[in-house]
Amino acid sequence: MLDKVSNMPHKLKSTARKSRRNRKIGIVVGVALLAIIIGLGLFYLFGQPVTRYGLLVGVGGSGSTNVTGTHTYDAGTRVAVQATPGSGMILKEWLLNDTSVGPANPYVVTMSENRNLTAVFAVPIVQGKVLIQTSMGDITIELRDDMPITSVNFKNLAATGIYDGSSFYRVINDTTPYMIQGGLGDSSVPAIQDEFTSDNRNDRGTIAMANAGANTGSSEFFINTANNNYLDSQHPVFGRVISGMDVVDAISNVARDANNKPLTDIKIIKAEILP
Repeated sequence: MLDKVSNMPHKLKSTARKSRRNRKIGIVVGVALLAIIIGLGLFYLFGQPVTRYGLLVGVGGSGSTNVTGTHTYDAGTRVAVQATPGSGMILKEWLLNDTSVGPANPYVVTMSENRNLTAVFAVPIVQGKVLIQTSMGDITIELRDDMPITSVNFKNLAATGIYDGSSFYRVINDTTPYMIQGGLGDSSVPAIQDEFTSDNRNDRGTIAMANAGANTGSSEFFINTANNNYLDSQHPVFGRVISGMDVVDAISNVARDANNKPLTDIKIIKAEILP
């Protein structure tokens, strides 16, 4: 019995040592795991490599852009490239990776791959006259030479048949603005840059661009049936009626609904460029 009793303190001391050692191991393991978790978190937040892509901006024809050469940007960055045509030139279109994306200016590129963007400038087509044949008679428009972007846009749309079969879908003759409006009421035609001269006047008989704000004009236009000069700072005037103003007035006086849409469809049968 004496031998068994004398051995008990030794066993207790051994158990205590093991307990302390296990606690130390547990602390070390816990600290190590915490360090790993913190390290992984920091790597996730700050240590992942950022994907970057290159944008090469070039120019075709006479003009310039606010971004030139090759620049690199983080993925997802939106880069606005503004084109400035040279004297007597217009921005014809942008080529993104050799594919036309229209003449919107500035053009915004979202970086998701390496891209090539080229501003293509061209000499504007000589302005002239456009005959608009409507279901109520003919209207002849003389286009302004000093509005190359806007006049050429209208002339090119007429030449490609965009207006054929469309309508004068909005007429107002009892409140401002007094006018008739036609064109395509959708976004299928690219927008063009606003173009204003020192003589931009929405007088009776002039034709101007309809828009939803700055640089949003595309195919929609209106013909003023009175002086609407409060619109001069908002809507570029690019021509005037030289024949058929009586037809314009007749269209402006047709019966219409509460939204100023004619009750009888006023068709644009054909828009034709005159020699």
